Amino acid sequence: MKKAIGFCLMLLLVGGSLANAQKNTSRQAFVLNLDYAKFRLNDSSSYLEIYYGFYPSLVTYSNRGGVLTGILKLSTIIRESATGVIRVNTNSTVLIPPPDTGRSAGSVMISQSGYPLPFGNYQLDVKVADSLAPARGDSISLPIVISGYGEKVSISDIELCSNIKNSTRKEDLYFKNSLEVIPNPTLVFGVASHPVMFNYAELYNLDVEQTYTVKTQVVAGDGKIVKESLKAKKFGVKHAVDAGITNVASIPSGKFRFRLILSDERGNLASQTEKTFYIYNPHIPSGLTAATASLKATELAGMSAEEMGDEFKRAQYLATDQEKNTFSQITSPDGRREFLGQFWSEVEAGRYGKPPMLRSVYLQRVLSANQRFRAMGREGWSTDRGRVLMIYAEPDEVERFPSSQNNKPYEIWHFYSIENGVQFYFVDRSGFGDYMLVHSTKRGEIQDAEWQRYLQ
Repeated sequence: MKKAIGFCLMLLLVGGSLANAQKNTSRQAFVLNLDYAKFRLNDSSSYLEIYYGFYPSLVTYSNRGGVLTGILKLSTIIRESATGVIRVNTNSTVLIPPPDTGRSAGSVMISQSGYPLPFGNYQLDVKVADSLAPARGDSISLPIVISGYGEKVSISDIELCSNIKNSTRKEDLYFKNSLEVIPNPTLVFGVASHPVMFNYAELYNLDVEQTYTVKTQVVAGDGKIVKESLKAKKFGVKHAVDAGITNVASIPSGKFRFRLILSDERGNLASQTEKTFYIYNPHIPSGLTAATASLKATELAGMSAEEMGDEFKRAQYLATDQEKNTFSQITSPDGRREFLGQFWSEVEAGRYGKPPMLRSVYLQRVLSANQRFRAMGREGWSTDRGRVLMIYAEPDEVERFPSSQNNKPYEIWHFYSIENGVQFYFVDRSGFGDYMLVHSTKRGEIQDAEWQRYLQ
């Protein structure tokens, strides 16, 4: 499948003098991320795509008139292994925008290049240098084998991606076969960066009349299959694309292989390939396995994606900001079921210094809050009294003070077994039954010694 040929950076290309620049250099070693994939081009050559990744936080920046600028020099050389003949030799100057407050320290700026190469053995050498700190840089050398696909059913290399979506922008650097395919050169996935992993591969020499079975597997280092999916599809064309998605948020950190298996209608293996990648999920406590989360996920069987979305929204008081962000990116029922299974497994085991909370108990508290504390069109779980009930349980004692000539109605909730006794003070400031938390003696809650001013 022929693709546009050329090299174009996602980042800006610039040149110019660096004289009189004030430099700001990272103390960490510079790191280059590199990945590649090969695809069929014609009967005598293939198309090699190279994916680059740079950490903006590791680049040296100069302050030029109040504007921070980071510049990298990137070199890509591909030579024949046997003869040393250079087939590709490109040099680019890359302008890197500085990391901003909206981007995490681990964010990666990516780019991509592509080259047609005849069948043969090659050596790929990529070097990057920090222009403002010449001693800082990194290099990677890899052997590359470009071979043909013959007439049998076969699969290209797998490209593991941060995102894949439909596209009509043929001029885009990441466009191929009606898709925008965004690479992840780090090959690291997990809740902190990419909770879902996208995969792209091309299938060649298919029987247009046959229905194939496409199986994907995530395989651990010991050979154990930790995740598997299966689909049957009649592609109807000789050469086709297979793109998929895998939720890795509940898989423990480690090194894995992503395996793609293609079988014919009789169940015979037609072709298979695999690619190594890494998962980093520090939120999964030691000893809590994917199997544990899967058992919890069975409780969610039969729930729609919308129903699971509603449940997680009500459980937001138990979730971290990172978990809220991760869940917002998952839309499929299976993905949400798996995430919630992992979430409740951790909550029920107790985490971050908080006591265990059973899902069934929490959901019963949600129901109770909705029945008792609905106010001004809001469901009870979203009110202040509902939140306190759901997190801390029923209070041991409630003092209720009705409206009077001098005061608005208010309540004081007492919990005698928390921190040697704590209180929560709620005032109906609007007069419509919506009691707002104005003060508490519980650590981590709102505290206002002058809370009584809200009674006026």
